[in-house]
Amino acid sequence: MAELALIGNFLLALALGALIGLEREYARYRKHTHDYAGIRTFPLIALFGALSAYFAEILNPWILIMGILLMGTLIIISYFVLSRKKYHGATSEVAGFLTFFLGILAYFGEIQLAVLLTVIITIILYSRTMLHQFAHHLKKEEMKSALVFAVIAFVVLPFLPNKGYGPYELFNPFLTWLMVVLISGISFVGYILMKWFGEKGIEFTGLLGGLASSTAVTLSFAERSKQHEHLYKALALGVILANGVMFGRILLEVLLVNQALFVHLLLPMLILASVTGLFSYYVWKQAKHVSETIELRSPFALKPALKFAGIFAMVLAFLKLANIYLPSQGVYLVSFFSGLADADAIALSLSQLAGTSFSYEIARQGIVLGVLGNMVTKAGLAYFFGEKKFRRVVVGFFAILIALGGALIFVL
Repeated sequence: MAELALIGNFLLALALGALIGLEREYARYRKHTHDYAGIRTFPLIALFGALSAYFAEILNPWILIMGILLMGTLIIISYFVLSRKKYHGATSEVAGFLTFFLGILAYFGEIQLAVLLTVIITIILYSRTMLHQFAHHLKKEEMKSALVFAVIAFVVLPFLPNKGYGPYELFNPFLTWLMVVLISGISFVGYILMKWFGEKGIEFTGLLGGLASSTAVTLSFAERSKQHEHLYKALALGVILANGVMFGRILLEVLLVNQALFVHLLLPMLILASVTGLFSYYVWKQAKHVSETIELRSPFALKPALKFAGIFAMVLAFLKLANIYLPSQGVYLVSFFSGLADADAIALSLSQLAGTSFSYEIARQGIVLGVLGNMVTKAGLAYFFGEKKFRRVVVGFFAILIALGGALIFVL
C-alpha cells in the first residue's frame, strides 16, 4: 500500500506539471514564440521536485536544498539566454520554479493544496490577455480604491480587538470591520464583472449589477426608463434580474458566516428566487434586447465602507437590545426597518447572532423580513423615479414577492 501511495504521488506530480505545461504550450503556439519549457518540460520539473523530496527523506535533507538551488540556477540561466534574443518576460520561469514546489507538495501527500495551487497558477497563466486588458483600463480612482481596500482588509482588520465594548458589549470592532471586508469583497467581484461584461445588454448588466448593488441598479434603470420609454420592459427585466441576484448574494453571505443558518434560510430564498426567475422569463419574452450600460462606483471607496460599518454596528446593537427587552417582536421590527436601508447588514447581523442570542427560526424570519423591507425601498424607487409603464411592471413584481415572502414567514 505504501508503494502504491508513493507511485500515486509521483503520478500526481506529473499530472500537475502536465496541466501547467499544456497551458504554456498552448500560449507558445498562439504567440508563435519559443519559451524554455512546454508540455514535456513542466511535468519533468514537477517530477524533479518530487524526486528531490523523496531522496531528501531517505538519504539526506540537504538533497532537497541542492535540488532547489539547482532548479533556480537552471531557470535563471534560461531566462538570461532567452532575454538576449528578444524581449522576454519571466512568467514561464516563475511558473517553472513554482511547478518544482508543486512536485514537492505532491510527494508529501498535500494533494488538495497542490491541486488548488496548480489550478490557480494555470488560470493566472491563461488569463494573461484578460488581466492585461483589465489593468490597462483601470482608472486612477479605482486603483486608489483597491489600495484602500487592501489597507482595511489586511492592515486594519488584523489589529482590531475581537471583543465587545460598551453597555451589554454591543460594539465589537473586529466583527464590524470583518463584515465591511466581506461585503466589499463580494461587491468588488460584481464590479469587476460589470467592467468586463457591462455592455452585453441591459438584462446582463442588471444581472451583474445585482452583485454590486441591486438598489443602485433599480434607481439607475428607473431614471433611464424616463429617458428611453420604449425600453421600459428591458429596463424592468434588468431590475428584476438584479433583485434575483440579491437572493444569491444574501445566501452567500450567510453561508460564509453561519452554515447552520444557511440550511434554514435556503428554502425561502430558493422559492423567492424561483418566482423571480419565472417572472423574468415572462418579461424577457416581451422585452427588446439592446446594448446599454450602468455606471456604478467602485465598492472600495472608503466613505461607503465606513457608512456600511456604521449601519452594521447599529443594526447589531439594536438586535442585541431587542433580544433583551423584546425577545422576538423587537427582532422583527429591527429586521424590517433595517432592511429598508440595507438587506446585507441585517443578514450579516442575524447570521452572527443566530444559534446563540436567537433561534435559527427567528433569524431566518428576520432575514426574510429584512429582504422584504429592502424590496419595499426598491419598489418606492421604481414608483417615484420610473416611467409609468416601467413602474407598473417593477412595482407589480415587488408586490408579488413581498406578499409571497410575507406568507413564507408564517408557513415555513
